[in-house]
Amino acid sequence: MSQIYGDAEAIKRAEAAKGGDKSMYINMDAIRELPDEYEVLITEVEFDKGKLKDQFADVGNDTWMPSTHLMYRIAEACGICGGERSVSKPIIEEVDINPMLMLGMTEIPTVRKMTVGRSVTKFSTRMQEDGTLRTSSPCNSEYNVWERCAKEWADEELSADGYKDVQTGKYKYYDKDKWGDYVVKGKYSTPVKYNSALKRRAHFQGEMKFAHAKCETKAHTKTIRELAGLMTGYKREDLSEGKLTFAKIRRSREAIKAEAAARLTAISRGLTHGPAPAALLFGPEMEPPPVTNSVTPPVDEPVVDFVVPEEEPEKSKRDQLLAVLKVYGENNLIVPRYEDAAAAMIGWLEGNEQAEEDETLWPKAVANLKAIEEKVPEEGKLTHTIY
Repeated sequence: MSQIYGDAEAIKRAEAAKGGDKSMYINMDAIRELPDEYEVLITEVEFDKGKLKDQFADVGNDTWMPSTHLMYRIAEACGICGGERSVSKPIIEEVDINPMLMLGMTEIPTVRKMTVGRSVTKFSTRMQEDGTLRTSSPCNSEYNVWERCAKEWADEELSADGYKDVQTGKYKYYDKDKWGDYVVKGKYSTPVKYNSALKRRAHFQGEMKFAHAKCETKAHTKTIRELAGLMTGYKREDLSEGKLTFAKIRRSREAIKAEAAARLTAISRGLTHGPAPAALLFGPEMEPPPVTNSVTPPVDEPVVDFVVPEEEPEKSKRDQLLAVLKVYGENNLIVPRYEDAAAAMIGWLEGNEQAEEDETLWPKAVANLKAIEEKVPEEGKLTHTIY
């Protein structure tokens, strides 16, 4: 069973949690089956249940969703990180720019092809309880700035009745906005923001400046919601605990140490990690010496004798098997079930130079090596040509 880290009380609550608990997002049964290569960190993401508006957004009907800030805390607790296949592109459309030009609806449409927003597709990844890496589905978010701005312009124009009641500098009781304009409605006044083409153009460009950031944030929070297993909306009673509990799966410290030790030992013995059997058997490839047509080099060039370096001796399968078994044994990568067999094989190989010619014991030794390597972590396996 893998090691479980975190606050002691949080671990107890996770182990005692009952099915249907909407504040608990941990599969303890799967965690208990994790191999020693992984470890688990349990984290509680706390919030003030009496002030949900501070960290949750009301999406209607008293249904709440975590805010962006809380989503990023959840991603950290789960070990969720962004993927490498994210796509970002502009939204290009043909639109009637008359609303921006402050032209009436009776005017001939002025159609322009222009960038009106951004579209972002994000991927994220998370280590699962079984030790595999899960990638989220592609989550897309579009921010059409033109549609949003046009809606705000239309709403203000409607509230101002076509800006017929806009007056400047007449009412001293109310503070002026930075343009000094007001929409008069009874005894109250509302600042006007978009009653000129220049104001509307500045409004549109200001929204375009942050369109990509808003899209990317929204798309990323969608991937977090999917990988963390969050609900599409929470009622107040679902958040009564004031915390949400998550688990982060990561490589264990012991596995990392064993991998580093195995790599150093392999390098010291001339073995390598990765697909390099040719270099292992025959040594590194050498470039042939340059061929010249002239027998005698030019007088003004010095003559340098070409010395061919000695090639490394070819390693037999018996030597490879002996070295591999010793590396696995020195780094505790052989499970107890095969330790005696490995020790017997090492003794037999050291005392038998012609081990490969033994038609009975050599196949058994190769079969034992295969069984041993099935239990060795992928990062700790050595490259060889024994089988």
